[in-house]
Amino acid sequence: MSIRLIVSRPSLQSMAEKYEHHAAEKNLAQREAKVAKEWGDLSENAEYKASKEKFRLAGRLQQRMVREFKRLEDSGYDVVDPLDWTRLPEPIRVVEVGVVARVTQGRFTEDYLLAGAKDQHLPTDQSLVPVPYTAPLGQALMGQSAPGDIRALIAGELRQIRLESLRVPTEAEILALYPELTPPPDAPHPGPIL
Repeated sequence: MSIRLIVSRPSLQSMAEKYEHHAAEKNLAQREAKVAKEWGDLSENAEYKASKEKFRLAGRLQQRMVREFKRLEDSGYDVVDPLDWTRLPEPIRVVEVGVVARVTQGRFTEDYLLAGAKDQHLPTDQSLVPVPYTAPLGQALMGQSAPGDIRALIAGELRQIRLESLRVPTEAEILALYPELTPPPDAPHPGPIL
């Protein structure tokens, strides 16, 4: 039995938007090719050739998204709301999806958020660095407790990692990574999970 993937709601939405974008680009290219075709000799019609190439590229990108959705469906997945991570019960005992792990590698210490499986698109220039739990670093951290030392193969290199501490992310940190979750100004603030 395979393990179900954990996918954040914003990442699933982003995937759907990419699919729709590629579909719209493909349709636009098809219309452009149809118009260019009416201009006559196709062997010397640069607009027609460019439209056909644009159509093929958009089609390939759209098919890539279809395959990605199919892989998700085949493996099974659970959709999570990253704001729920701000309400995890403390103290945090082990690293799991939604937990912030303070990690020292060499002379550098950073806070990593173990994010959903498809959260590769998140900004990495924040104080909190998102790492999909399916990435090599995410896999090395999953289930570990702090403080502790971990040896992990990352990017083809055996690394010594020090897991310093674990904590819950703040709402501000989550909204910086997932700005689409920012509630409208007049929305009520969610209460604690009971």
